[in-house]
Amino acid sequence: MHPSPYLQNLLQSACRFPLNAVKHSPRAVRLMACGIAVIFIAAGSGPTVLADEAAGFGKAASGASANEVAEFKGKLKGFQRGVLQVTKEDGTDVMVQLPATAAGFTFVADAKIPFLTRGMLVRFSGTFAPNGAAAVPIDKVEIFQPINLQGIPGHSRDRFVPGVHPADKRAAKKPVGLGKYTIVGSLVGINGNGAIRVQAGKIPVVAPLAQDATFQIRFNNLNLAKEGDTVSVAGFYNPPDETRIRGEVITITTDRVYGEPSEVPQRRSRRTSKRASKKADAESPATSEPADPLEDSAKS
Repeated sequence: MHPSPYLQNLLQSACRFPLNAVKHSPRAVRLMACGIAVIFIAAGSGPTVLADEAAGFGKAASGASANEVAEFKGKLKGFQRGVLQVTKEDGTDVMVQLPATAAGFTFVADAKIPFLTRGMLVRFSGTFAPNGAAAVPIDKVEIFQPINLQGIPGHSRDRFVPGVHPADKRAAKKPVGLGKYTIVGSLVGINGNGAIRVQAGKIPVVAPLAQDATFQIRFNNLNLAKEGDTVSVAGFYNPPDETRIRGEVITITTDRVYGEPSEVPQRRSRRTSKRASKKADAESPATSEPADPLEDSAKS
């Protein structure tokens, strides 16, 4: 083992300590100082670093990545910049570092049409003819937000880049038959016939929606997350500390449905007087379905 330059200087200074620098200093003092320096070198003494400080999230004290897999579910207790606090199903509180790339973290929730607004980023997959017509109605539409694409593999970037992306990357540029595509772009609207209009980069796309089509929020951020939401974590930790997790894939889900009316309209009795009826209309939510703000924009 080679001593550091700091310890080498300490050794030299101690062993060359002038006897006349301190009055009444016996030669034993010099020998003792030299011996102490040698002990420091032999012990490899230096600045003390606690294992916990060096380990961090999913890092061993030596700096090597931990190899113990952590997979669990729990409830979101809180979050701060870059770290989630999660209560596991057994009641243990753990700190989970967010994944290195934004695509590794997803907040998932269901949504209804009233939640949608013109300009939102959406994506859906379907089968299309060479002329751009959808062969079958679209049964699922995902709503997302822009993310930093740094560190995301090329095959995964298509899910965030506006355009018409073929499922088969080896397919010809000019298709001659039906093909599967992923449409990514800005929402233009949903017309009265139940067709969704999207501006996918430079290409406008119109596709019919299935009657039971679902809309799903998939945000790669914590904008809509709340305490108590369910958290699924896959990552790594450094034994024996299982409370500090380096997250690789984190998914937060909720039973909240965005765009769904939160209040149930009041039912009026047949015996309600006209005056009471007018008062009920003024105080209670309208019983008719709300107008679709996207429908008007889609017609224009």
